[in-house]
Amino acid sequence: MGCVIAGGTASPACAERFTPPGIERGGIYIFNYEEITAFTSAVAGEVSALTLGSDVGFKLDMHKNTISWSEELVASETGNYYNQTFGGKIISFDTTTMLAIEGFVDVDVVIIAKMKNGDFITLGETGGLKLTTNTKNSGATAGDETGDMLEFTGINNGKAQKFFITDEATTLTALDSYL
Repeated sequence: MGCVIAGGTASPACAERFTPPGIERGGIYIFNYEEITAFTSAVAGEVSALTLGSDVGFKLDMHKNTISWSEELVASETGNYYNQTFGGKIISFDTTTMLAIEGFVDVDVVIIAKMKNGDFITLGETGGLKLTTNTKNSGATAGDETGDMLEFTGINNGKAQKFFITDEATTLTALDSYL
């Protein structure tokens, strides 16, 4: 039986299901680029492990539906590269998070983020990303002051790669072990 469209929406019986776009709010891992001594790839286009120096990573929680990433190929006579951007609004006002954000200033970072479709994306792998925007204001109505808005940007030699180890649970366990 084929895919049934009812009211403009495909039925759940369809082989390809819609997965929501975006990044999961609690699945954002940030590492100091200089502290990563090696990226391991078992499959081309996928990172399967990090080797870290003395520094550990930081897991950041951001408001859902404020988090996004992008990359854009720039082709020039001197070579091709990708502009990569990652941004969102943080949830926590705790001291640990505030100190971590201060630690991101003037430091290249690598961000591994869990997408809502279950994939993990690695940004900044070949050149790092820098914290380029950190804004916050009180607002005028209830709920306006909801966290710092962060934006990281960088230039990388290749496309963003997946981060994956056998399955989602194993990948999350590995990322959590880097913290």
